Amino acid sequence: MSKDFLWRSNCVQRLITFEFWSDLITQVRTYTEDAVEHLVLACFLYITFCVLLYALITRWDKIRFTREIDNSNRTLLVIAHPDDECMFFGPIVHHLIENDSCRLYVICLSMGNGYGLGKKRKQELYDACRILGVNEGDITIYNNTYMQDSIDGSWPTELVANLILQQVEMYNIDTLITFDKHGVSRHINHCSIYYAIAHLSLDKRLPPQCRVYVLESVNIVRKYWFLLDIPLSFLLSRYRYILRSDGRTKLRQAMKKHQSQLVWYRKLYMLFSRYIIINTLQQMDLSDIELDLVDD
Repeated sequence: MSKDFLWRSNCVQRLITFEFWSDLITQVRTYTEDAVEHLVLACFLYITFCVLLYALITRWDKIRFTREIDNSNRTLLVIAHPDDECMFFGPIVHHLIENDSCRLYVICLSMGNGYGLGKKRKQELYDACRILGVNEGDITIYNNTYMQDSIDGSWPTELVANLILQQVEMYNIDTLITFDKHGVSRHINHCSIYYAIAHLSLDKRLPPQCRVYVLESVNIVRKYWFLLDIPLSFLLSRYRYILRSDGRTKLRQAMKKHQSQLVWYRKLYMLFSRYIIINTLQQMDLSDIELDLVDD
């Protein structure tokens, strides 16, 4: 075989290889462009659908999204820090206050003294709750040495349980609302409340008429989807609350009273978090509690 023939064969192979890879790159680029276009279109349609859905629910009352807890006449909301009532439970608080047959009590288990701002944050809670419509006499704030605002250690379960039980019995509470085991933000103080109430339930120390509901924690994507979480919340949750535009305005006004906490990332949170517009609850079940305690 001549050297000229070999040289020509090599040139043809190189040309074929070049043309093959060039064609492959072109196909991949075309496929990627088509996929991106379809993805952008799908996102646009989904956002449009969610905005329309919100309007149908809150402005035109064509769809019933909210499904409240039945026979909730004396409700106790248990939070860990001043500002929890706005950042996490705003839609629930608004609906309970709007319900003339329900009286809402709020117990805050710390003054939020993590940076020495306890007294200021205590007053901020009173001011925020006044805007939300909660009576000042129905708010209890604790400042216990063993229950300080901290991410370093959990609160004593028995101590927290006893304080909550005292409030439940004092006000003849029939509905108890707090965080679930993930505490929305996985803050250890939030989680401590859940486990304290879980032990109360397991030990059957809560009055028979007192039902417990926990705020559902969602993954990081859903947490900041704002209106885009409406379809999933509607399909996946039994107890649902949503704020209309007037309720969102009141909630923002209440949050502004927490001036000591309005750093930049909380301002972004107030713009994008689904908890500012949607709350979903699940009822605490004994079998679920036992599994949670075993897992932990």
